[in-house]
Amino acid sequence: MHVPVTFSDHNIVAINTKDATIVISQNKKLHTIDLKNCAENFTKEYNTSNGLCVGDRNIEKNYVRLYTNGIPTVISFKRFYVFGKKILFGNRKQRFMQFQTIMTQLGYTTYDLT
Repeated sequence: MHVPVTFSDHNIVAINTKDATIVISQNKKLHTIDLKNCAENFTKEYNTSNGLCVGDRNIEKNYVRLYTNGIPTVISFKRFYVFGKKILFGNRKQRFMQFQTIMTQLGYTTYDLT
């Protein structure tokens, strides 16, 4: 697997529950992560997957790695939060858990590495 592209959780500008996508902004460019596509990529990598796993996570290291096309995308939950348009609230553990809850509500899971 290639070195992942890393974003902070404050780069998340939208989580679309209708089509299960996450929109991330970096340097005024929008990147869309399609969770269905991540699940397909995870299943290709790990054929024992149930088809609903989109990546892996490590709560101790505060990140979620999504299996996007080509290079994985890491969302890192930072200690200090940048002010602006917030999607997730609270300290980094709370934001991590909120993100996991949203993934579950969308019907997807992540594999726990801790």
